[in-house]
Amino acid sequence: MNRIIVFALMFFCMTMQIEAQTLSEEEVTAKMYQAFELNKAAKKAEALELFLIVGENTKQQRNEGERQVYVCSQTMACQCYELLGRYKEGYLLGKSLLQGKLNDTERKDVGHLYAMNGYMYACEFIQRDEKGRADYKRGRELISEILPYSDGQVKEYAETKIPLSWYFEGAQYAMTQSYDEALSSYEEALNGFRDLGRVSEEVDVLSGIASVKAHLCKFDEAKRVYYQAFVLAHQNGKVNKQMDVLRELWSLGNSTGDMKLIRSASASMDSLVEKAGDVKMKFAYYHQKGDEAKSKGQYNLAEKWYIKGKELAEGDNKDPAASKHLAYNKLRNLYIATGQYDDAIAYGRKVLEEYQKQMNPEEDAYYLPYSLVADIYRLKGDKENCFACIDSLFKSESRMKEPRELCQMYMVRARCHNGFKEYSAALADYKKADEILASKYPQTEENRIMLLASMGGTEHRLDMYDESEKHYQLYADYTKQLYGEKSMEYINALMMLANAEGFSKHLDAGCTHYTDAAFRLKELMKERIPMMSVEERESLWSPVSSLFTMMTPYAIEANRYQDEFTASCYDALVMSKSFLLESERSLFDVVKKEGTDDDMKDYMLLTLMKNQIKEWEKEQAHYADSILSMSQRADQLAARLTERCRSFDNITRFMDIDYATVKSALKPNEVLLDFTDYVSETMGRKYAAYIINKSDEYPLVKYLFAERQIDSLGITRPDMYYNQDYAPEVLKLLWEPLRAYIAEGSTVYYVPSQLLFQVSLESLPLADGSLLGNHYNFVRLSSARELVKAQSPVLAFAPHSAVLYGGLQYDIQPTAMIEEAKKYDLTDLLVMRGDMVRGDSVFCELPGSKQEIMQIESLLKASKWQVTPRMGMEGTEESFLSMHGNAPQLLQIATHGFYYTPERAAHVDYLKGYSDAMMLSGIVLSGGNAAWRGKELPDGVLGGILTANNIARLDLSGTEMVVLSACQSGQGKATSEGLYGLQRAFKKAGVGTMVMALWSVSDKVATEFMTAFYEQLASKQCKWNKRKAFENAKSIIREKYPDPYYWAAFVMLD
Repeated sequence: MNRIIVFALMFFCMTMQIEAQTLSEEEVTAKMYQAFELNKAAKKAEALELFLIVGENTKQQRNEGERQVYVCSQTMACQCYELLGRYKEGYLLGKSLLQGKLNDTERKDVGHLYAMNGYMYACEFIQRDEKGRADYKRGRELISEILPYSDGQVKEYAETKIPLSWYFEGAQYAMTQSYDEALSSYEEALNGFRDLGRVSEEVDVLSGIASVKAHLCKFDEAKRVYYQAFVLAHQNGKVNKQMDVLRELWSLGNSTGDMKLIRSASASMDSLVEKAGDVKMKFAYYHQKGDEAKSKGQYNLAEKWYIKGKELAEGDNKDPAASKHLAYNKLRNLYIATGQYDDAIAYGRKVLEEYQKQMNPEEDAYYLPYSLVADIYRLKGDKENCFACIDSLFKSESRMKEPRELCQMYMVRARCHNGFKEYSAALADYKKADEILASKYPQTEENRIMLLASMGGTEHRLDMYDESEKHYQLYADYTKQLYGEKSMEYINALMMLANAEGFSKHLDAGCTHYTDAAFRLKELMKERIPMMSVEERESLWSPVSSLFTMMTPYAIEANRYQDEFTASCYDALVMSKSFLLESERSLFDVVKKEGTDDDMKDYMLLTLMKNQIKEWEKEQAHYADSILSMSQRADQLAARLTERCRSFDNITRFMDIDYATVKSALKPNEVLLDFTDYVSETMGRKYAAYIINKSDEYPLVKYLFAERQIDSLGITRPDMYYNQDYAPEVLKLLWEPLRAYIAEGSTVYYVPSQLLFQVSLESLPLADGSLLGNHYNFVRLSSARELVKAQSPVLAFAPHSAVLYGGLQYDIQPTAMIEEAKKYDLTDLLVMRGDMVRGDSVFCELPGSKQEIMQIESLLKASKWQVTPRMGMEGTEESFLSMHGNAPQLLQIATHGFYYTPERAAHVDYLKGYSDAMMLSGIVLSGGNAAWRGKELPDGVLGGILTANNIARLDLSGTEMVVLSACQSGQGKATSEGLYGLQRAFKKAGVGTMVMALWSVSDKVATEFMTAFYEQLASKQCKWNKRKAFENAKSIIREKYPDPYYWAAFVMLD
């Protein structure tokens, strides 16, 4: 077209006579030539100005020559408008030209430019502005208008843009919860794409429709539409679209608790990835799986997925979609998380190399990745290489113009100085960083605020406590201003300030700020927890839990042993213990179980509102008004749900349990000992206990001992605590500081912590040969909340139902496994498993457990209980999972139990790839040896290795007592949150009382103990009193087997 226009221009200027209206003919001709030369030189704006002047002077078109010059100049102006991005003006000018006199060639050229400008102008209406607004209707009107004039690629784009605008409009409606309008828009888009044969876009629209159906809680319809989208993508060979739909199906299953859908989608994704040749999809999928495993603490499994991604990136068939930079980055971060610093450094160097390949050495950012490698050397403790990287990093110093970039370099170096205890140098770098920022930004700038905390922390290490306090005070003030007083940032700032005030001897102020921080954190948790996933709760809880655990040592240091601040400290402790366990109840499950369809819609709307608020909170200052407005609406919606769903408000009610609540639950002759621990920089882990009774106004906190004092005794096994050679020293450290506050004969409730999870207070022997439990009535609790729940010590009289597992056969033929599996329709209860790999250990049958089960069955049936024994091949994993939602009153499990630390698990093939204690502990059921050895299982058959993680997913809330006659059933990973393992699993599943073993016991003694326990339970003396029967059984076994190894392992937990 340009060639035609240029030729015409030259022809017109040389041969046509024009009658200039303002300019002379010579001037018009000169400006046309000049405009043409400017256009040729790509000076479009200058050319446009001249073309418009020519047009203004020839617009009367008084003869053919003048008309041609006018049309030519304005056609060229349309082209300039398009190239300058001034589409509206180009569209309007083209529209005006088309209404005038044009020959066929001119009409074609003008029509093309009119269509191009009009299309781009329409796109401006369809694209949302910075406030999220768009005028889709006007955009479609414009495209419909220019379509008759479009051809080729413009026509293809324009035709597609109409259904695409309907799709965007549908998505916009969906985001604002206008679901009817969203569905209407999506239907228009679907029909449009279908007419054009655009299969990929059709699949996207179907997914959008399915998403709306899900938000309307029409989950079956949502699944149906997703499947429709998947079939369409499959029939047309759209592999990436198949994967997109499967991800959506997986997410739907995850949000609705549909395990069957999750398994189906996961299996399909696995199969699709392996069959597909799409490098981009494989690469993304491997990293997705690696990220999932890493988030669950399954680091070895994450490593395997990341390495698959790395191999893809490094393979012979290299593809730009498989970025080596990204693959190396994933592995570097994983190895940092696992403390494998040499591997992290190796991949950090690879990341650096890949980054610099894409950069010119003269570019400002060329040396920036050295900061990441320096940090790894810092973590490793390699000072020489750390600062060698810092030297390389600072080669960019003179090139940096932006203060924030230059500031980051000094902050990295300061962090490295701190890592090697060069605190003065670190402080100087932090001050330099702030000085750099101050050249451009005010003190309210986010990085400058963060530097206040960095300087305060470094001054603390230099014993500059007054200066440290001043910086932390400023940090708290500015953080409150920037993020708001309800933010996590401000809560953390208050905690830091409280610590600083403690060191500067302003203890009263510190106590006030600690109390304020704890109160704000509690309120924040109550607000956020209900709408969070388990992963989000854990990521929120982990960094802030230290606030609660560190209040106790602060109280001890401040000599606040029994006052109002001590009560605040105890409130924090009560909240911290088993916090995640208590909070893991799903709000979705509550609404699904108790609510109506309208309630579920309200819940989905509330979720969307909360998610939007979370996004806005990232830019608190900008969205402050919107956050306030939507928060008020969300609160109103939550209140409405609370009224209609009885349990909705109960989700966070456990957080209301505090010192006053616990105290009121105690009787006059009862005492609660709530143990806690904390880490001291000089003495390692220390232990203290809160003593709570009915009469005192405030709890009393008592410091007990440092863990190294226990270590110095040489106790290498948990049963040694009860040996006469060690018990006196254990009592001296653990009991003597408390004894004066507890009257003999009292009922003593106690909540263990860390090392004390291994100790049974009631079993500690005294000098006179009696046990501590002979002088007090001890009751072991998982948390003080159990005291408030006030479980009855007596089993309920009805219904009398029991399921007994024992005498299990661990080696079963595949055909028999299939027949046993067929007995149970587990539907959605089947738990997902990773790949099975070979192992060497096997589980031997426990002949005593069969005798145990038969004797217990006989005792219970004699008391009119309904008993279901599971022995031999019948005690399968399927049978156990079938108790979900239909649990017996009493559950007896006599089998092998296991608990492995991540270090020990590395040598067990079945457990390799796991670090989570809930995956490293469990029980073995019928047929378990096949899975443990890594043998292939028949289709539809579960392996019989039931982990704590799987048990925790069940609903066993109908079970009053579970008796674990299994070795190591009381072991697990001790954390400030509680003991992770079988204890946590059964508590999360909803059971009441637990009986378990702290260490491995012989099959013979375990059988005798369990038989004695049930005999006592059914006796006239105990009358189904669980605790009384338990203590009597321990006495019987102790009399027969005096060595604590045989009887002290058994504990009862409420």
